Amino acid sequence: MPVERTPGGGSRRPRVAVLGTAHPHLADHLRVLAGRAEVCAVYQGRRPADASPAPGVAELRGVPGVRLVADPAGALVPADLALICSTTAEHAELAAVVARAGLPVLVEKPLAATAAEAEELAGRLTTAGTPVAVAMFLRRAPGLRRAAELLAGGRLGRLVACDAWFTHPGLENGLFTGTAAWMLSPVWGGRGAFADLGVHLVDLLRRLRPDAPIRVRAAALTPLPTGGPGDAGGTALLEWGSVPATLHAGWTSHPGGVRLVLEGTRGTLRVDGGELTLMTVEGTLRESHRPPAAGDATAAFLSDPREPAGLEDAVACARVMEAVAEAAAV
Repeated sequence: MPVERTPGGGSRRPRVAVLGTAHPHLADHLRVLAGRAEVCAVYQGRRPADASPAPGVAELRGVPGVRLVADPAGALVPADLALICSTTAEHAELAAVVARAGLPVLVEKPLAATAAEAEELAGRLTTAGTPVAVAMFLRRAPGLRRAAELLAGGRLGRLVACDAWFTHPGLENGLFTGTAAWMLSPVWGGRGAFADLGVHLVDLLRRLRPDAPIRVRAAALTPLPTGGPGDAGGTALLEWGSVPATLHAGWTSHPGGVRLVLEGTRGTLRVDGGELTLMTVEGTLRESHRPPAAGDATAAFLSDPREPAGLEDAVACARVMEAVAEAAAV
């Protein structure tokens, strides 16, 4: 990404326009942007009416140089980059605005509510030549990247099985009663807990073994306690190449977190948050890393807009999520 020079010869921080403020990870993105980029304009979006301000937006009010605008195209006029943090239902509209402006953009996941919509949107953005990154932040977690290195280096021998978890207690803690209530509504693109968190696990599997196809064999999803469409979480059994993989995702687990277990013929690797343990016939290796953080995707995007997950990744994950929903409905 070209960086303009200031009159004194120093490099200028990139200007970022925020389009949509309904996504729960907005505050995470803003924390990473602070000090690394300038938020020049914010379009709050057509999110459902609620009484609470979006996390992070209040801090931007009154900041010199930040404009709250009523038109997404206007927000992009002074920008070098864009961040789409809206409801999923607004992604297509906002991505089209960004494409016309020709700016690189980081989009919160999922790209669209269904696989068909994701494929259509990805096709249009590819045709327009828009550089798109999708906020799949688990691929950037240091402990999980280290796991990928150990796996690729043959430390586990032949891989035998995989179990992965991404859970949190958000439903129990009231996360979806305020600004994020839209995530329970299909009208705004909400699909439920497994689609929300499981997509990260699918992207992680694709990152760990890029050449291994993923097929859904079975799935069981738990209904929301209050009823209605969507789910509170569940489990999916996949074929990851020739390896069985079980994914667990949900909004009702205490304390929750990200965990990965890879079992092989020579050893077993476990990652729990940032703690990594490799047990092999040669001995035990233990390492501590920074835990996964949603802002990792933002940092990667600022470093190189092409480095994070892209449109092809988003579509592939959407197809797996659709297959999980179909398997659970049988």
